Amino acid sequence: MSDNLNDTARLISELAAAVSASQTTPQEEPAAVSTRERFQELMVLALANLYGKTPVAATLYDRTLLKRVTDGMDDGDAGRLSLRAEDWLRLEGLVKAQEGQKAYYLSRGSLAALSEMTPEGTFGEVLEQIQSIYASANPTPAIRGVTRKFGAYFLRQVGAAA
Repeated sequence: MSDNLNDTARLISELAAAVSASQTTPQEEPAAVSTRERFQELMVLALANLYGKTPVAATLYDRTLLKRVTDGMDDGDAGRLSLRAEDWLRLEGLVKAQEGQKAYYLSRGSLAALSEMTPEGTFGEVLEQIQSIYASANPTPAIRGVTRKFGAYFLRQVGAAA
């Protein structure tokens, strides 16, 4: 448990540093971002969206957030990424689909991982903070990098619990 607390505290401090740096330095040029990295960002944003709406079923992410992550991608590739991300999250059991609709809710395992306490509240609440950064403006490369780390950490938590 103490390792998890240290890991989350480190990620939260990286996020705070990236947010404060984005307020004091000009926007950097975006580096080449792989599809896997974009997927990790979409996963974090989808989980944050569903965590805030639990237990009500909702869409994974809105158009604005999707555009922030897929900026610079071909429209066809962005659409495929979005659909495949939805499929993957559902097939891997991180979210469940409401019968016959494109509305999702968190699985028990995902909700448990997002309910982990951190120095800033629950892990899900921290992801909601990231989501609000993406919703307000284009995130800097540093914030996007930290977001991907949060996605990897979440997958590690869910994988360890399985």
